Order: sequence, then C-alpha cells, then structure tokens
Amino acid sequence: MSWLAGALGLGFVLAFLVQAGLFTAVLPESPETPPPQIRPGQVTATRSTVTGVDREQQPYEVTARRGWQDEATPSLVHLEGPEGRFRRAAGTEYMISAETGLYDTGTKKLDLAGNVLLEQKDRFAARMDKANIVVDEKRLVSAGPVAATFGSGTVNANGLQITDDGRRILFLNGVKARFEAPPAKGDVIP
Repeated sequence: MSWLAGALGLGFVLAFLVQAGLFTAVLPESPETPPPQIRPGQVTATRSTVTGVDREQQPYEVTARRGWQDEATPSLVHLEGPEGRFRRAAGTEYMISAETGLYDTGTKKLDLAGNVLLEQKDRFAARMDKANIVVDEKRLVSAGPVAATFGSGTVNANGLQITDDGRRILFLNGVKARFEAPPAKGDVIP
C-alpha cells in the first residue's frame, strides 16, 4: 500500500513538472520556420527608402511600405504605398503619394498609379490616377483626369505637366477652372 501511495505521489509530481514545461528545456529545439518569401532569389524589403540629390542639389526621399526587385529587369523596383518628399530650389517642400509605384534606379524615373496625390501644405493639392515623374528634373506628367484645389479655387483637366522646378504648371485637354475672388471692401453689406 505504501508503494502504491509513493508511486501515485511520484505520478502527481511528474504530471506537475510536465504541465509546468520543465522537460521542454531538455528536448531539442525545433528549427524556426523562416518567413515566407514572395519569390525565391528576388530582393524584397519592407519599409524601403531611396534618397538622393536632384540636379539643383536639393535632397529627395522616396519611401514605400514594401518594395521588390523586378524579375526581368533588376533596375526596376515595384513599390507598395510609395511616398515621395521633394524640395524646390527655393526650399519649399512638397509630397507625392500613391497606392503603387515603379521606380527605375538607372533612369531615376518613378511611375505612380492609384489615387496619386501631389500636395504642398497650405498651397495646393492635385489628385490624379497616374503620374510619371523624372526625379532628377522634378518633372511630372499625367495624361489622365486631374483635380487640383488651391486656396482660391479649383482646376479640373485631362492632363498635367509640371516642369522647371514647379515654375511651369500646364493643365491640358478640357480645362475647367473656378476661382473665387475675395469681395471688394466697398461691396460688403454692413
């Protein structure tokens, strides 16, 4: 009877130790599974950043939630959620963002698609479906519908070209503009 009580007590102790995980330290560790790759041999990155200096020696930065190298052309980088920060020669900063992008590291061209937004805080915002940017020249071209809002009005067009460091902005094809002028001092009713 005492042997049976001792074996039962030892069984409870062993069950407690197994439950507490004491023996897992003695067992060999199972190898950790690596994170799944999108495509073997392909360069991918999360939160990728490209920085540089344009022709006017102004810094720029293009970031993305995720980026991966093109299989056929290694100089092309596909981007998810790209955001670009650029600076004009006068020091004014502006941003551009989109849902997807394709950056060519050789030619420094950035093609954006899906809800493209170009904005300079407190000055303007322009929305379009697609935009092609030559990063070194800070030149933007869009051949689709564009809706721009300024402090004094709006411009809708079917194309846009921005050149000469933002000094030349051309709205193209079926341009409709609406500007609101502030009322003159004598025209206000007291």
